[in-house]
Amino acid sequence: MGGGFSVAKSWAVVFLGVGGVGKTTYIYKLLGISKTPQLTRRPRTYFTDTELGRLFLVDIPGQRATEVAKAYYEAARSYGLRLDLAVYMYSVVEPETLDALWQIHEWAVRIPVARRILVGNKVDLAEELGVIVEGEDAARGLGISAVYYTSALKDEPTRLLTILFDNLT
Repeated sequence: MGGGFSVAKSWAVVFLGVGGVGKTTYIYKLLGISKTPQLTRRPRTYFTDTELGRLFLVDIPGQRATEVAKAYYEAARSYGLRLDLAVYMYSVVEPETLDALWQIHEWAVRIPVARRILVGNKVDLAEELGVIVEGEDAARGLGISAVYYTSALKDEPTRLLTILFDNLT
């Protein structure tokens, strides 16, 4: 993804969800980073230049919903982030990770963002287990505009990037 593009526009995308849902894996796969992600301990920003412009990808840490929400609020306040897209992420095999988004959302709505989407991750694991937690009802309740299902481990980076692009333009 890196260089070669003239950067006319920049976009800020924040990833929200409790620990272990695949936020950092999604970002690593998108950026072509092959190492295994380590536990995210503080907000971290990654960037890449694309044909759409420069993408700033903000990875918010936290194992519990309150930790994520507070880290997000503090990061946005400290860095003065102008957010174009909030990606609410959960694991499609762990219903509690979808439930945690309600608590995160209570804090997240304090920060203006152009658009919010819901990403149900780990569909590869759901296929193995024969269980999937769908997020359409939660998305409606949270006022989220679109729902996507991914495998951050196995999907092609172009698919993961397309999800973001479709919601930035």
